[in-house]
Amino acid sequence: MKAIILAGGMGTRLGKYTKDVPKCMLKFLSKSLIERQVETIRGCGITEIIITRKHLKEKINIPGVEYNDKELDDTNMLDDFYNSIKDLDDDVVLCYGDIIYEPRVLKQAIESQGEVNIVADMDYKEYWTARLGDFRNDLESFVSGKNNKMISLGKANPKDEEIKERYVGIIKFSRKILPKIKEIYEKNKKLFWDKPWHSSPSFKKAYMTDFLQELINLGFDVRAVKIKKGWMEFDTVEDYENAIRWAKEKTLSRFINIT
Repeated sequence: MKAIILAGGMGTRLGKYTKDVPKCMLKFLSKSLIERQVETIRGCGITEIIITRKHLKEKINIPGVEYNDKELDDTNMLDDFYNSIKDLDDDVVLCYGDIIYEPRVLKQAIESQGEVNIVADMDYKEYWTARLGDFRNDLESFVSGKNNKMISLGKANPKDEEIKERYVGIIKFSRKILPKIKEIYEKNKKLFWDKPWHSSPSFKKAYMTDFLQELINLGFDVRAVKIKKGWMEFDTVEDYENAIRWAKEKTLSRFINIT
């Protein structure tokens, strides 16, 4: 099994904190976000790690990993993902570069058996309220059904019944589906590169959730991997400053246990 960390984002919503560093290099409790991820991934037994770099890529230097570098452009993470998997033939765990998580969260993803397995937090509301003042803010849909089979995700302004779970940013892909994933990516890129696609204005600007919804629509075995807390996201100035404050107040364990 291999792990891919998507770390090419510019982190514009983190303001002054990412003026000179990519957001995955933000320090939190003496370590960068990406150092924490790499430690967690290795602690779960995965030794082959690929990090996608783009914005300020020279500042991401983690020993013993492989890098997939791109020039700074205006494509979204889906393009970075494809460039990282196109030569792979193994199970893959994909992680966003601006999150941290407990080992148990990653282990559940690793042990999942679907063709595509999407980690979802069933107990996110306290964390979301602490972050944003209201758990309904800045949400997208996440709906699973019988046997955790995925129905939909990524839709903006969801109804209450569509937000019982929260997309985390960790996905496991079975090796048997990788050839199909590559075909689906290449086909849709040709057809929709500069045209609307799912919830995005174009395939060029598409999000990972758009691609996952495409796999759901095509009938692949896409499942939710359900967790309760154990992770954090660093997307805005408020996220970063709140996390630092909670650590100082010793209330961080409400959301995640960091050793």
